[in-house]
Amino acid sequence: MKYNERELLIIWLDSFKDIEYKHKRALYDLLSGKSDLKRNIESNAREISGAIGETGYNALVSSANSDYLKDTVARLANAGERAVTMASDDYPDSLKEIPEPPLALYCRGNVGLLHENLFGVVGSRKSIPLSLSLAKEFSGELVKNGFTLVTGTAEGVDSEVIKAALSVGKIISVAASGLDNIYPAENTALIEKAAKNGLVISEQREYVKPMPYMFPVRNRIIAGLATGVLVVSGRLKSGTMHTAGYCVDYGKDLFAVPYSVGIESGAGTNELIKRGANLADSPNDILSYYGIEEKREEEILFSDTERAIVSALKEDALHIEKIAERTGIQIYELSSAITALEIKGVIAKNGINTYGLIRNREI
Repeated sequence: MKYNERELLIIWLDSFKDIEYKHKRALYDLLSGKSDLKRNIESNAREISGAIGETGYNALVSSANSDYLKDTVARLANAGERAVTMASDDYPDSLKEIPEPPLALYCRGNVGLLHENLFGVVGSRKSIPLSLSLAKEFSGELVKNGFTLVTGTAEGVDSEVIKAALSVGKIISVAASGLDNIYPAENTALIEKAAKNGLVISEQREYVKPMPYMFPVRNRIIAGLATGVLVVSGRLKSGTMHTAGYCVDYGKDLFAVPYSVGIESGAGTNELIKRGANLADSPNDILSYYGIEEKREEEILFSDTERAIVSALKEDALHIEKIAERTGIQIYELSSAITALEIKGVIAKNGINTYGLIRNREI
């Protein structure tokens, strides 16, 4: 990959992890467009050392040479990454409009996805099974109707979003840490698939390990990239609420799935709806908001037993024993029908042997 002079300056500046973001931005403005990097650093010695200290200044001076830069770019290439910087043509306009946009996005996969119709889907790592089913359903419908999805790298909702979009490659997964240190480690294989079929990005170099502060900072990128964001689940104090906050601050469209009272992972989404987020209990609530006509689903065929189960669950989630009581069908007969309905995406487990409709369907 060949980079222009301004891109190389950003890649060089971003290699110094002990220099704060605001100072890197100021240094970029000060040094860009200048022909002799080392000479220009030395000519601004007092200003630069006053901002980043003598140690930082000395590090810049000693590294302002072609060998250091070649090594930095080579390490990037060896990691299988491409840097999309603020000076790159591929840098998304949506991120340029947010406060403190990333200096660079370190990318593995299809960089062209950064310029597609992006929509964020986020939620809690510890979501109830119903939430995971909803994440899968919403994501599948949004992708089918023209959106490329943006999410994180966590287990739970993030993972379901990635899986739903992987088959068509319409997924951008945003990592908080470097791409060689995916958190959680258990999701490394899934994120590698996302890089192969979609795109994985981070503002951290590949070797950077995850730190707690990186996750809320990362969430600004998800909100910044997306036209709108759906919060599938989230506690009142959670990373998803941080993403929602950025969404509001940036003037993006915010959607939230409503929950029954008493579900901890739904308390945050209910609070967002109270504050004015768009209620979304089906993908069509989002699609119609953007003037998109939902593509019709293929007709789902039901057996008599499956019909009886769906009818019993119209009002509320029920334990399998209660379903048997309402339908008059023996539990051993219900089990296979319940499994079939789960596979068809009609119901989801909502606790131990308790099931609920993902959303009401006409049968």
